[in-house]
Amino acid sequence: MDQTQVTDPAELGLAIRQARGQRGWDQATLAERIGVTRSTLAKVERGHAGSVATALRALSECGYAVTVAPKPDDTAVHP
Repeated sequence: MDQTQVTDPAELGLAIRQARGQRGWDQATLAERIGVTRSTLAKVERGHAGSVATALRALSECGYAVTVAPKPDDTAVHP
């Protein structure tokens, strides 16, 4: 996962699950490392409840740099 753009919670959860898998960690290991319960991490990985901060901490702990950018607007601007 060199560079991945995610636009919704389900994609973010998948990115975390893949990053965790590349480290060879189970959910309990990553959850402990970022200070949440395994249940909380499982919800984040499924794209359900959880905070963006938890998701970003999980990716960071897995060794990924995270960049947050505004979602592009489909509205065209004409002079």
